[in-house]
Amino acid sequence: MKKKNFLIVAVLLVGLSIYSCKKQVNPALDSVTQTAAAGSASYLKSIVLGTYTKLQGLTANNAMLLTSEETTDALIVPGRIGGDWADGGVWQQLWLHQYPPSHGNISGAWDNAYNTIGAINITIGLVQSLPQTTSTAYSIAELKTLRAYFYFLLLTNFGNVPLLTSSSQDASTVKTSSATEVYNFLIGELKANGPILSSKTPAQDPSQYGRLNKWGAYFMLAKLYLNQNVITGSSDNSGFTACSTYCDSLATSGYSLSSDFLSNFSSTNVTSPENIFVIPYDHIYATGLQIQMMTFHYNQAAKYNWGSTGGPWNGFCSNADYFGKFNTADTRRAGYQFGIQYAADGVTPLTTRGSDSSLVLNFRPAVSNLYTATEYDGVRQQKWALVPGYQSQDADFALFRYSDVLLMKAECLYRLGTPSAALTYTAPVRQRAGLANFSMAAFTIDSLLNERAREFVWEGWRRQDLIRYGHFGDPRQFKPAPDGDAHWQLFPIPTEALQKNPNLTQNPGY
Repeated sequence: MKKKNFLIVAVLLVGLSIYSCKKQVNPALDSVTQTAAAGSASYLKSIVLGTYTKLQGLTANNAMLLTSEETTDALIVPGRIGGDWADGGVWQQLWLHQYPPSHGNISGAWDNAYNTIGAINITIGLVQSLPQTTSTAYSIAELKTLRAYFYFLLLTNFGNVPLLTSSSQDASTVKTSSATEVYNFLIGELKANGPILSSKTPAQDPSQYGRLNKWGAYFMLAKLYLNQNVITGSSDNSGFTACSTYCDSLATSGYSLSSDFLSNFSSTNVTSPENIFVIPYDHIYATGLQIQMMTFHYNQAAKYNWGSTGGPWNGFCSNADYFGKFNTADTRRAGYQFGIQYAADGVTPLTTRGSDSSLVLNFRPAVSNLYTATEYDGVRQQKWALVPGYQSQDADFALFRYSDVLLMKAECLYRLGTPSAALTYTAPVRQRAGLANFSMAAFTIDSLLNERAREFVWEGWRRQDLIRYGHFGDPRQFKPAPDGDAHWQLFPIPTEALQKNPNLTQNPGY
């Protein structure tokens, strides 16, 4: 009920609250109305909640989270026999690190982020136009923290980007800020605004569900410091020390590991003690999470009553190299669908389409060809709970999880020279997965990278992780040579963005 109430309120107020704010809370109108609005936490909350609905676009196949994953070893989108997912080779360009500035997914990721930042800036301006109270200060801090998240995505994917912090700025003339400038801006914003926000988890205060609180801000600070050397070009350990400190703060937050890994992705994951910040989804009130449509086979439609939805589309998968990172005893492996697939009766094997010889549908890890793969090549992702009969899923998409805090802490300790202490933090994550902890003799920095690969499949962290560990440009299937240089670690500034604003500077190498 908490989830449904949040979503209904957010959907209803995404336009209504801003309209009413413009109409009723205007300096030319009654100042009593302005004062009442400024002192009403519920009114201000309604304005802020409207901006959170923008998050729902982040999991589209051409938005930031999945586009970043599509450039990594975790998610491959091969063209299929019959021509599906060919699309001029755009999906394969991401896998091969051959993406041009005109790439539609990269442009879509950019537009989604800046459209959201623009909407947040407008809302901040509206709240700032009210008489200032403790309630308005809270709302502004929350909005700036949400804006920081979108700048965090831009920074870690594009690097050098324009900083738009007011709706009065002309987006067609603003110049590019360096990655270091954006990094310093975000550190300052989060340190200033995070402590203003609630320190209660959604379990302690249901009104915090689906929103950024103090701990969400601290999580972002930990991530920024963890990636400090990559972002700014520094080479010391100060970032790891600061990240470790914020992880210690998060350890006191009240969040904890869920006992069951897959419960973090269930349709009732609103109650997860692990999920620090989520995108609330619902197949009716907040649609948009459609990962099962992108990954499952066309002929699974009848099994899940998806015939009327036009899907699934048999695209996204993981190959044998990535799937091979999972021990057969690893309970997280159940997040994948593999082997023979059956109809709803559990007995009748499904088949491929006639264009692929109507073979038994047996998902295999091997991907035979990047451009003409069989319909059953690649294992499929099913960890987000399925909703039969609907194109969108009910599970919330967890952006920040407490297991990440544990693995960030472990990484910092390892990099700071105390790998034995790091094992204290890998132990609970591996224990939950049904695995023994690493032995000290076999524990390396890449052990942590591989653990992150298993823990955060398709959650938007793999690109960052590979870059930080120095493996983003490594050879992989269908890409036998390493990247010639590091410029692929940043996406190009999209062609359309450069056309709209000639003051922007293209990233090196494009």
